[in-house]
Amino acid sequence: MSDVQQREAAAASPAAGDPALTVAAVGAALGAEVLFCPDGAVPVAGVVAADLMSDVLVDGRPGFVLVTGLVNVQVIRTAVVADLAAVVFARGKPVPEEVLALAREMKVPVLAARSSQFETAGRLYALVRERAGAAGAA
Repeated sequence: MSDVQQREAAAASPAAGDPALTVAAVGAALGAEVLFCPDGAVPVAGVVAADLMSDVLVDGRPGFVLVTGLVNVQVIRTAVVADLAAVVFARGKPVPEEVLALAREMKVPVLAARSSQFETAGRLYALVRERAGAAGAA
């Protein structure tokens, strides 16, 4: 296993007593394709799901993961403004190169999930709640 794979595996599987949720763990839990992720250890505080970027600006919080079916550069720009941890494009939609280029430039992790926006957001919500419960029990 390469050093990168070991770091990603460690980030995806927190040690006992460490309930922190990371971008790498989100990708692993969703079985998502990682299109760009400069740091899989970035902590995740919650999830926001929307196709209207104005809703993301209202409901998103720093450290949240955005789940959306909208695939354009405005999603990346919104993620930067809202200080989001990552973007997950749902429904298996192809991601244009211009979107990935901007994500790389702005250092916004981008993942692609095949599941619906509803299912993807629900799975992440359950994961966030599970980790929050584990943190409260520790």
